[in-house]
Amino acid sequence: MNNKFWKNIWESKGNSKSDDLLFLDGYEHLQIEFNSKDICASIITLADIKQGDRILEVGCGAGFLARELQEYSYVGVDYSESIIKKHKDLFPSHNATISEANLLNYENNSFDVVFCFGLFQYLPNKEYADKTIQEMYRVGKRGIFLGDLKTKKTRKEHFVYSMSELQEKGFKISSCVYDCNDVERFNAYRHKGDIT
Repeated sequence: MNNKFWKNIWESKGNSKSDDLLFLDGYEHLQIEFNSKDICASIITLADIKQGDRILEVGCGAGFLARELQEYSYVGVDYSESIIKKHKDLFPSHNATISEANLLNYENNSFDVVFCFGLFQYLPNKEYADKTIQEMYRVGKRGIFLGDLKTKKTRKEHFVYSMSELQEKGFKISSCVYDCNDVERFNAYRHKGDIT
C-alpha cells in the first residue's frame, strides 16, 4: 500500500476549516457515544499512569485525548504537519510536535508511559509497526500501551496487527474501552520488564 494514503487524509483534515475533534481525529464515522474523558480514564487505569508521570502520546492528532491529559506532563506527536498545526491552533498550551511514529526524537526512557490510541490501523505495514513498537518501548521507562487495535480490517487500506503476535511479544491484552459497532477491538500493554 502507498505509505502516503493515510498521511494525505490526515493532511486534508488538518487543512480543513473544521474544529470538530471527532472528524479531525478520525472518529466521526463510528456513530456511537465516544467520550474522551471516559476513554482517557480507562487508558490511565490500564497503562498505570500516575500523577506526575511524563507521558507521550504517539499519533496525538488534533487533541481529542490530549485535552483530557494536561494535568500530566504530556507530550503529543503526530506525523501530519497540518494536524499538529490544527492541534496547536485549538490548544495553544499543548506540547505537540511533528514526528514519525517509527522514529521518535527522544532519548531512551524519556517518558514514564508511552501510548497510542487508534493509531495502528493507519500504519503502512508490519515493518513500520514493529519499528513503532520498538521506538515507543525505547523512550518509555515503565511500558507502552497500544489502544483501540482492530482484529479485522474495515477498509482495505487498514493495517491489522495480530493479537497473538502481540501476545508473543509480551503484551497483555484487554478489551476495547468503548462499545464499537464495526469490528472487534482490543488494547495491548507491555511493561518494560516483559518479554521482547
